[in-house]
Amino acid sequence: MSDLVNELGRCESDTAEFINEGAAKRFANWRRYEGQPDELIAFVQRVLRGPRQDNGWKLHQKGGRSLEQIVIDRGCPPFTEDDIRVARDTLGL
Repeated sequence: MSDLVNELGRCESDTAEFINEGAAKRFANWRRYEGQPDELIAFVQRVLRGPRQDNGWKLHQKGGRSLEQIVIDRGCPPFTEDDIRVARDTLGL
């Protein structure tokens, strides 16, 4: 789970750099679940399907670490095939 935490930290940093600080602050809510693996996965799944899916696409296009790419790279488990499909669709893969 520590690898996922590291990846989410990188995604947060890249969001601040490539999108904006406000988006990074919203995404930083993942930290509330850092010691709770099931809740952390559920948070990622909610964000993955949330209204700001274009942030992931923008990050990906600019060479940043997107939440979608994290989901794709981590695979099943901890994420579902549907999670991976949503991530791939968002990134246009």
